[in-house]
Amino acid sequence: MTKPSRRAEVNSFVKGLITEASPLNFPANASLDEINFELNRDGTRDRRLGMDFETDYEKINTDIFELDYVNSGKNTFKWIGVAGSLVDDFLVVQTNNSLKMFDLSKESLSGNGYIGSAIIATFPIDVDYSFAAIDGKLVVASGNEEIAIVTYEEGEVAPFTVTYERIKVRDLWGIEETDVNYETDISYRGDGTVLNLPHVYNLRNQSWGIPRKDKLGVLSDAIPLFQDAIGKYPSNSEVVWTGLQFQPVLSGADPYERVFPELYQDSLGVSVGAAKGYFIIDLLRRGQFRTSEYANNAVKYPTLFYPSITTVTDYSPNGATIVTEFAGRVFYAGFGGEVIDGDARSPNLSNYVFFSQIVKSFKDIVKCYQEGDPTSRETNDVVETDGGFVRISGAKKILAMYPISSDLIVIADNGVWTISGGSDYGFSATNLKVSNISSFGGISNKTVVNENKRLFYWAEDSIYVVAKNQVGDWTVENITQSTIQTLYDQIPILSKQKAAGCYDPFDKKIKWIYKTGTMFSDSSVTYELVLDLSLSAFSRNLISRQLSNNLEVIGLFSGNGFRSGEVIQSVYSGTDEVLSSTDEVLVTELVRESGTQSIKYLVAIKEGSSSYFTFASYNNVEFKDWDRYDGNGVDAKAYLLTGAITAGDSAVDKQVPYLIMHFKRTEDGVDESLVPTKQSGCLIRSQWNWANTVNSNKWSALVQAYRYRKALFVEGPDDPYDSGFEIITSKNKLRGRGKAFSIYMETEPLKDCRVVGWNISINGNAVA
Repeated sequence: MTKPSRRAEVNSFVKGLITEASPLNFPANASLDEINFELNRDGTRDRRLGMDFETDYEKINTDIFELDYVNSGKNTFKWIGVAGSLVDDFLVVQTNNSLKMFDLSKESLSGNGYIGSAIIATFPIDVDYSFAAIDGKLVVASGNEEIAIVTYEEGEVAPFTVTYERIKVRDLWGIEETDVNYETDISYRGDGTVLNLPHVYNLRNQSWGIPRKDKLGVLSDAIPLFQDAIGKYPSNSEVVWTGLQFQPVLSGADPYERVFPELYQDSLGVSVGAAKGYFIIDLLRRGQFRTSEYANNAVKYPTLFYPSITTVTDYSPNGATIVTEFAGRVFYAGFGGEVIDGDARSPNLSNYVFFSQIVKSFKDIVKCYQEGDPTSRETNDVVETDGGFVRISGAKKILAMYPISSDLIVIADNGVWTISGGSDYGFSATNLKVSNISSFGGISNKTVVNENKRLFYWAEDSIYVVAKNQVGDWTVENITQSTIQTLYDQIPILSKQKAAGCYDPFDKKIKWIYKTGTMFSDSSVTYELVLDLSLSAFSRNLISRQLSNNLEVIGLFSGNGFRSGEVIQSVYSGTDEVLSSTDEVLVTELVRESGTQSIKYLVAIKEGSSSYFTFASYNNVEFKDWDRYDGNGVDAKAYLLTGAITAGDSAVDKQVPYLIMHFKRTEDGVDESLVPTKQSGCLIRSQWNWANTVNSNKWSALVQAYRYRKALFVEGPDDPYDSGFEIITSKNKLRGRGKAFSIYMETEPLKDCRVVGWNISINGNAVA
């Protein structure tokens, strides 16, 4: 009986890596496993180029011992619009507490792009800093009490200046009262004999901090006037304005406003808390600044009755770890929840997000408060340009903040929230709302990638994307559950926490670097997970370990879409060329040229006890990683394994008489020894019956599939090496039989491999 036969054409193998499929129904055009093959939108697959240093690279000394560098803070940031420029963009590289700056328009960042450095002396050296660019300045947060602001002045010997500022807020909390009745009853006025010192501060902070005139027109303290008339002290619900009226005067005399203490008697029983915030204090060292601001007020208004106070320390030791720019302001988050020597009113800052006033000048960057005095009668209104804060109820630990369109996406380790305008227009201090959109939190700040109007982030369990749906609502979707979940589950938690991602707007791909093992050791392995957004498909790269373990890829960033360089131009007067004697007058000009915007990589180098860094990319056309470092390099082997193919019947044994492979021809000439240049190669084998190791005896031998049908003969290097065909096609016999089979492909060392597709002939045994 004739065996049934089928043919299958594979010409768009671009669904990428899939681990979430049954061996009996594996999707077409997807791979079960692969390394170092690129996904192309035309349906082909190419071997990736080798990872190597940039042309004319230089090693930048980190001034850190190698052992310390492993645990040092490391990060990169693209500083856009430096010093208000429309064209200057800098790359900021953090190592420890040093920031080194590079001109992103230079072809070789390390070779001729280095501009200068800034040391942030008070910052810790073992954490990754967070950056934001606003008004031409660089704002840096590290969890330290202070915020560092870096400014740039072109042409200066030391072009970068670091200024330290502290986040300031209005005291909207006050001090816990020592008399518990003040805390439990907001209208409680005390017994009139004892004025608790915390209560003095709270009264000053709620409008009683400025002297007022008595009935004789003499500036006095309104608190004693209140006590003398009523026999008690103002409560936490009372403001000074209730008892202020204009004094009737004789004809011709100037009227004045004074305190009428009897009017306060009419407000007894009011249970609405008085507005707080007369004092502007430091966000973290609240107790210390309450004492100093209280003392400063006493100097400013010496006529007030001022018993000296010593407040509780009330100190939050962990400052902002996350900073970003949004709506013309600077936003701060990622505070710790610990409070030292606080009281019942001390805020747990872990779920607070503070925002500055609209940044119009340097000082606005840390003004996270209402400009007008909220305890004032005239200026207590919040205006749109004010600063302030929001509390994200339920947020456990805020990890990242990224602006998208008119919303600020906030990712915590237990969920995702949005901060946006409360109406149809944008965010402001008078128009804001907070919305929870997911309970799936993130795992680290550096894995978050902003792609146009979507945000991708890693969590412990999956990779998620934040995006708007068809009706304009924010949603959070798991993008690994049906694709590479098994692979993602195998990544260690520590590797996920230290992973870093970046979006390449030119290739429309997101790339994440993650590592296993110990840096600068035999156990260190560096992977790159690639998500092609056009194809919605994953692939994976393995960056080879350099033979002496001296190199580590530690970060990645997107380059610029242009580059700068020098050209020699002739000088003209009108339309006439200017000459000196008979020689043409020439000048050198800086020009900007179009360049490919692509991902570049930050590479750490260990040499002896010292450490350095430089920059790299996929640029080695011999497919060797790190060739420029030692002149040897490591072959970046690529392989690909298709899913099991059953041809719709897993009960019948099959054979594959022939596999027709198609490749792009790459050879374009010969060298002096008449050896073809830019050679390709591809070794293939079949794997039967879902066999996953060679011990199954179901793996065929590797055979060369990239073959010319007839040899080309040349007599010298100038002879054309042209077969006349764009595609190399080979007919291959696959040995073996089984109910299912997979095709495995791998590259030859130092040779190209560009797979266009293949055709399979499948013969199955007849069913009786």
